[in-house]
Amino acid sequence: MEPISTALLALATVRKAINVGKDLSSVSSDLNKVFSFIDGAKEAQKSGNKNDPLAELTLYYKALDMEKTIEEAVWQARGSSGVRMLKQFREKAKEREKEGRYQATKRKNQIINAVGIMFSMAITGGGGYLMYLFAMKYK
Repeated sequence: MEPISTALLALATVRKAINVGKDLSSVSSDLNKVFSFIDGAKEAQKSGNKNDPLAELTLYYKALDMEKTIEEAVWQARGSSGVRMLKQFREKAKEREKEGRYQATKRKNQIINAVGIMFSMAITGGGGYLMYLFAMKYK
């Protein structure tokens, strides 16, 4: 499924849940999908390398419309405190995502380092063993 389709489906779910009066945490998965799309579209708009500028611009404005729709729905259901909580929720989610990416990169680097060390030890040990065999053979 395309990111825009996923985001639109999630937006519809979030809008219905907010109108019914559900807590934002109950639709956090769908909300995260929408905000991931919004953040991705904003980042794509800011980046310098664009394959299809018109498509990128269209997605950017669609993302802004989605963001505004969510804020309006929260405003109608919960007022300004709900919008403030939504923004806090978004900031926390962004920080968790950033920390998760950092931890994943850290784990990946640790694994690469460990494999490199083991490979180096194997080469060194193998070279030492071959030198020992050579020395014993040509004593």
